[in-house]
Parts: sequence; structure tokens; C-alpha cells
Amino acid sequence: MSLLFYRRPDHIRRPPGPVDLVEYERTLEKKSKGIPKELSFEMVVGNRAMPPCSLNDFMSYLFYVSHDAENLQFYLWLQSYTKRFYQVPRKDQDLSPPWSGEDHLLKGDHSQTDPASRISDRPTRQHLPHTDYSIDFDRKDIPLSPLESRSSFTRGSMGSRGMSSVDYARHHHGMAWQGFTIQPFRSEIDRVISQYLAPGSPRELNLSQKDRTACLHALQHTTHPSALQIPAKLATQDLRNHSHPNFIHWSTANGNKPRIIFGRVLGALNILFGFLLAIVLVLSTKSRWWRLWALPAWLLGFAFLLAGSNGICLVLYLTHDRHMRPWEQFENDTGLSYNGLAWPGTKHIDTESDADTLVAASDHLSLPDNEVGKKRAKVKLEAFGTANSYGHEVWVEKYRAKMMVRKIFDRTVWVQNETVRIVHDRVAAQAVCWAVIVSLPLTVLFTALPKVGAIR
Repeated sequence: MSLLFYRRPDHIRRPPGPVDLVEYERTLEKKSKGIPKELSFEMVVGNRAMPPCSLNDFMSYLFYVSHDAENLQFYLWLQSYTKRFYQVPRKDQDLSPPWSGEDHLLKGDHSQTDPASRISDRPTRQHLPHTDYSIDFDRKDIPLSPLESRSSFTRGSMGSRGMSSVDYARHHHGMAWQGFTIQPFRSEIDRVISQYLAPGSPRELNLSQKDRTACLHALQHTTHPSALQIPAKLATQDLRNHSHPNFIHWSTANGNKPRIIFGRVLGALNILFGFLLAIVLVLSTKSRWWRLWALPAWLLGFAFLLAGSNGICLVLYLTHDRHMRPWEQFENDTGLSYNGLAWPGTKHIDTESDADTLVAASDHLSLPDNEVGKKRAKVKLEAFGTANSYGHEVWVEKYRAKMMVRKIFDRTVWVQNETVRIVHDRVAAQAVCWAVIVSLPLTVLFTALPKVGAIR
């Protein structure tokens, strides 16, 4: 019975507007149903799952589909930062004691008097899993991250006054004094503020005004990882309770949107053909056993329709293939200028545009295709960089210009993840079982009807 009622993880909708930590904890207590333990959040962010559910696939989903890659970028940075913070000498750690004033700040008292009274001597370590380090793409107005406009706002409104984004954030939230510069990683914390926490920052986290103010106050006093526990909780909860289930729901589908719609339409036409054939044979003078020919049409139709409703194309399932994502198809294509690329000897990519330049130059520099993909994925995983936008990438225009028929019969790749293949097995078996359950009674019913003889 469990097979008949098996469902892939449901798509969870995100509440609109800035997220409040208390409300978020209250409203996002949803369990991830239908997610195997091999595809759990810890397995994915720990990069212990094979494609299409690897860490790079998760980042690509957040980057191209849900447009909230900043949560995972901040999450991975915080994990690395926490590890590095506890590796510095103890005397340096003592300069940034753990922060325990978040409850006091959340209640509305943002007084800066006696900051030492808000600092606890008990060390608290962030517990994070260990890691290694569908959109309608035919739309003309592909939704991009609002980072470009935000960055221009940041440069215009703050730069004209001679203020950095960090200074602006402190001034905007009523903090007139600077943090302690002798604390470890103070410059890196300032970069995090300008990248994730300041209003209008390039990768601004979806924090409420109250939580943003509390976090900035905490970072004024200490660079201890506990000062970032508010955005850490929000990012972790959003990734675990919203982004990860939606990613599994998206990645366990083996066909793109045009292919799934095509399969469902094909299934509906087969069902309609079965009914027309059965009705015509009932009205004819043919033997009632001829009506059994409607059974194959119903079986195929209901199987394709039910499997398509779960994002599975049965034709692709038979070969354990899946459609390649649009950005995977054109990942190694040329078409961008590569002048000025620091190669050979480049070991780090600073910006997204550098990645596109590297991809464009790969053919000329004999860079292996798999290395190009790794370089591009590495850029998305970088904690500091430019806007999370992809409108300038080669694949956007190329995929948009593709004919619908080519999208339906797009390039495929073998599904490497065994757990995903098991999910496909369950969905396909469920579709076939329900097709048999529905088709057999229909066949018996039409076979039992007497001949009308209206059609000779």
C-alpha cells in the first residue's frame, strides 16, 4: 500500500517579505516527507551525495532556480570561519568572547552601555554539518537576483557620502562607534557585513530589521561565531526546511518542463483514444472481444499521465537517464572574450565574470571540460564575490533560442545517484500499478456492454 501512495517531497512555499527569526521557527516546523536519508540535508551539504544531488547541484539550484544562493554561501563561509576561529591561539580567542546579549537586544533594548556585561565566558561552538568543499527559461524577463541594482544603490547612496557599506550599516542602525580592530578576523567580519548584512549589500540575507540590528550590535563587540547565530539560524533553517526539500523535489524529476508536459499530453491522448476505440467498438457489430484493444491505450495513457504528475518521464526512466540542465548543456561553450585572463598559473577566481572568461578560453587553453565545470562551480561556492546573477552567461540566450521540439528531446545524462534511481523506480511502479487498477475495470465494463450495432 505504501507504494501506491508514495509521493516525492512536496514543494514548500516561502513566506513573502523579510523573515523574523521567532516567526520563522514557529511556522517552518514542517517535516521533510519522502526524503531518503541518503539525500538528507547533511549528506547534500557534506557533498556525500552523487549528482544530481551533490553540493554543486544544490548550489546551482539555489543560484539559477530559487535565486537565494546567498543562504548557502553564507552557511558554508560560517562553517569555515567557525573552524578557523577555534584554530587561532587561545589568547587571540579571548579578545573576542562569546556573545550572549541576543535575547536582551531582541527585547528592544539596544543600549551600548557596559558591553562587557553582555559577553559570556562560556565558549559556544557552532554545530554545523561537515562539508568538503524549474524555471521557465523561455521567459524574456528571467528573474535575476536584485544584486546589481543593490550594488549600484550602495555605491550611489553611500559612496557619495564617503561611507563604506559597513559604516553605513552601523550608522543606519544607530551604532556610532567602530568595532575592536585588534580582534581576530575583524577585517573578514567587516567584509561579511558589507556582503551579507548591510542594507542593499550584494548578497543581502533576508533578515528582519530587528534581527539585523541585533546581529550588527553583536558584531560591534566581538568577532566570535556566536555573534552570527541569528543569521546562522535563519540561513540553516531556510536551507534545511525550505530549500533542501524543494531541491530534492526538483532534482528527483528526470525530465525538463517541456518533456513532462509532452508526456502528460501524450498520456491524455492515449486515454482519449482508448475511450473512443471502446465506444466505437460498442456501437459496431464487431465481437465484444475486440474491445480489449482499448486496454493497451489506457495502460500507457494512465501510466504516462500519473508518472508525469510526479515529474517522471517513463521513456527516460527505462534508460535511467535525465535531461541535462540548461546551464550544463552550454557550460563549456565558447563565445566570450578571454583577453586579459591570468592563465596559466591562475589558482583562484575572484568574480563570476572571471569564470565565464575561463569557460570561453577553455578551448584555446586546452583546459579539460570537467575542470571548467569545477571552476565555475567553485565561483558559486565562493563566500565573497559579485552579484548572484546569471543573465550574462552564454547558455541563457542559447537555450531561449532553442526550438520547443529540441527542448522536448533534449540532451540526456545518466543518473549517477542510486537513491534517485530508486525514487524513480517507486514512482514508475506506482504509475504502472494505478494504471492497471484503473484500466482493468474500464476494460471489463466496456467488454460487458451489449452490442448496439449502430455502426456496421
